[in-house]
Amino acid sequence: MNRRDRALLKKVGSYYLQYKGILDVEKLLSTFNGTEEVPLDDYTLSYIYYYLMYLITASVVRSAEDAKKSRLTYREFSIEYSNDLYGELNVDLSIPVYSMGLVAYHSFTEGYNAPEYGILGYITRRIYSIIKEKRSKIEVRKEQVPRYFNFLDDFDQTFSQLDKIKEEFPDGYFRDPSYTDPDWLLRAYKAYYTAKELEEIKVGIRTPKRPINKKLIKFIMWKLYELYVFYLVVNYLESKGYEIKKEEEKYIAIRGNRRLSIIFNASLSQSSLRKVDYIEDIEKYKGRPDISLVNERPIIFECKYSSKVSYITMGRFKIMAYTYEYDPSLAVLVYPGLEIKQINFDNEDEATMELDGIARAKSGILDFWYNSHLLYMIIIDPLESDENNLSKIDKIMKEHI
Repeated sequence: MNRRDRALLKKVGSYYLQYKGILDVEKLLSTFNGTEEVPLDDYTLSYIYYYLMYLITASVVRSAEDAKKSRLTYREFSIEYSNDLYGELNVDLSIPVYSMGLVAYHSFTEGYNAPEYGILGYITRRIYSIIKEKRSKIEVRKEQVPRYFNFLDDFDQTFSQLDKIKEEFPDGYFRDPSYTDPDWLLRAYKAYYTAKELEEIKVGIRTPKRPINKKLIKFIMWKLYELYVFYLVVNYLESKGYEIKKEEEKYIAIRGNRRLSIIFNASLSQSSLRKVDYIEDIEKYKGRPDISLVNERPIIFECKYSSKVSYITMGRFKIMAYTYEYDPSLAVLVYPGLEIKQINFDNEDEATMELDGIARAKSGILDFWYNSHLLYMIIIDPLESDENNLSKIDKIMKEHI
């Protein structure tokens, strides 16, 4: 973890889980595979905890809603005793009570008071108490959160929903989960354990080091750099009068009648790839730019979080290839700058080093034309101020937005 990594974490680490689409506790648990803990400043860690509390609350409310549906429709098989026969006779159980004028028969009864609902009642009340206490100790103000990542109103609403719905279940008791438990109860257990162990959760990266006995949310540094570029691009769009909204899995930038879709790591409908030998489904063979602004002709950003020349050479040729596949109005290679002294493996790497030198001499921006398309190499270093990096975004995009 170097100075640049730490600067990146401080700038946008708070929003990493939202950017990655971690929207429930089950997805969160799948990220607990970091092997080396990384240091976070107090605000970033507090923000992450606050977001985790929202995920916990939303997950248990979803469990309660599913349980309510199950409670109304579920029926369980049981034995009833009566003077009259109202179902299929159970001979073995009828013999001991027949002298009293009773018979035993099979029946279906509503599962309204099944013990699982009492267990859920216990869990919802405990989670409510835990979250109420923990969130009172953390303050995250709306003005600190970009509008497109703001979950605070949803958290308030979901927490109020939990306050009400917890009273719809009977007081119960706690037991360990069982593989026979319904899905909604297993989901509630996961939320409960996560709430109890919240302060034990930290952030880490994946390294060859031996795993440590901690719950570490794995942060991927190149993904965090991609988030930083997204953050800069969206801030630039907002400065030009665009409103940023999230619609399902993508973000939308709107200004008047103009509408831009912001797409991550996905192929675009403009792909010119039509056929791959005999293969019918060719989707996986299409290029997937890191960030695309799509209206008619897309604007493409390829983000490479590396100072190694061979990796940046690969990125340079990648944006050149995108000019054929997507006919973009602009294609940009974004990287943090190369190390000055390193081995060039071939002439292509030597050329990339030379281009990097030109970019540095021109305030971090180099333009070139290829296949009748304008392309840029732009140095976006997290160690520089956001204002300086935003000025570079402005220089390359002002003619295209």
